[in-house]
Amino acid sequence: MMREPFNKLSHFGGMFLCLFLSACTFHKERAHEPITIEVAVFEGGYGIEWHKQVARQYERLHPGIRIHLWGDPRVDEKIKPRILRRDPPDLANCILPVWKLIVAGKLYPLDEALDSKAYGQDCTWRQALIPGVLANYQYNGKTYAMPSNFGIWVAWYDRRMFRRHGWKVPRTWGEFTRLCANIKAAGIAPIAFQGKYPTYAWATLLSLYQRLVPFDRWYAIQDLKPGAFLDPEFVHAARLLQQMAVNYFEPGAMAMTHTEAQLEWCNGRAAIVFCGLWLKNEMKNALPAGFQMDCFPIPPVEGGRGDPRAIYGGGAEDFYVFRDGRHPREALDFLKYMVSMITAPSYDLQLDTLSPIRGSTRGIPISDDLRSAVQIEERATRNFDDRLSTLYLDFARNAMPAHLAALLEARITPEEFARRMEAEAAAIRSNPDIYKPPARGVPKL
Repeated sequence: MMREPFNKLSHFGGMFLCLFLSACTFHKERAHEPITIEVAVFEGGYGIEWHKQVARQYERLHPGIRIHLWGDPRVDEKIKPRILRRDPPDLANCILPVWKLIVAGKLYPLDEALDSKAYGQDCTWRQALIPGVLANYQYNGKTYAMPSNFGIWVAWYDRRMFRRHGWKVPRTWGEFTRLCANIKAAGIAPIAFQGKYPTYAWATLLSLYQRLVPFDRWYAIQDLKPGAFLDPEFVHAARLLQQMAVNYFEPGAMAMTHTEAQLEWCNGRAAIVFCGLWLKNEMKNALPAGFQMDCFPIPPVEGGRGDPRAIYGGGAEDFYVFRDGRHPREALDFLKYMVSMITAPSYDLQLDTLSPIRGSTRGIPISDDLRSAVQIEERATRNFDDRLSTLYLDFARNAMPAHLAALLEARITPEEFARRMEAEAAAIRSNPDIYKPPARGVPKL
């Protein structure tokens, strides 16, 4: 009996079926591969170890997600060319021309997540945040930045040194200058200053100006209103700052980096340093045994008409989700987890700083170093902060530090400093290539 001839059609059909089934199996396997979210973090005073820890926690909760988290002190420079190539990370903490990115549609809005249930709380994510921390980057009813930190600007000192010399925390600016004179008389530099980066004086200057004027005048500068920098009280604030620098900065301060100046303070060669809450984490390896960090706010100025209990502070360490990223929605959910009541206590404890989540320090054993800052914030009537330095990066990186350095070194008068700042504001106003958001006046509480 002869065998039937070989059926080529059946053979090719069988091969096609096998290939089809193999392809289905391949795609089924690919479908189960984890999604990788790329997260870039500025590796500054807070480092990135806490962020990595949170990434691993999130992966355990979401087995289908992998977090590729990396950090670099120059993360901005590494991200810029990738944004231009439309290949950014999914999520980043960095300093960029944010408003250009917002207006160009390059950032992913956060509002869908903000109005969803928060991780670890029976409220929305938006309701879980300290009021006002989202105000700086809102456009056409949408929010485009999430602060991962809540900071305040204060004067730091060592309680042991103050106890030993009988020095008291000043309640007014006059008491502060007399304290500095007493410190100087004791052979100790009153103030360490991070002079290679003169913008460390900007928050102190703006705090002094706030102590002098009501908020409608203070926010006129923030809204770039013509003539705002020429306000006589702004000139007065600049004069107070210059007097402090000339009389009480440690000799050589203008040549010191931030860590060099802060090391002088750690080692007791300077008594006071103005800084944010990142100071402890940044200098933790340099603080000697028994050092007792404490802080006080910028004291009210005698005769000033500003709110004496308002504190310079607000959201910081902002994160952005990129619309051109591979997984923006998944990145946004990771961001919601990272800034939540679940992770906030470890953030506060490990980094000795504050989360933007309301009540994040309740019930946890915060350090004495952080407790004084928490008490200052709890007593505050409101917070105020600067957005000029984040809106106008060229101004913040070039004009502002140059003019501040000239003021601090007394190479120009306070009046000339005010004129220069007004000229810079006028240049921004007249430049059609610079986006200027609408004036916001005094933000509502």
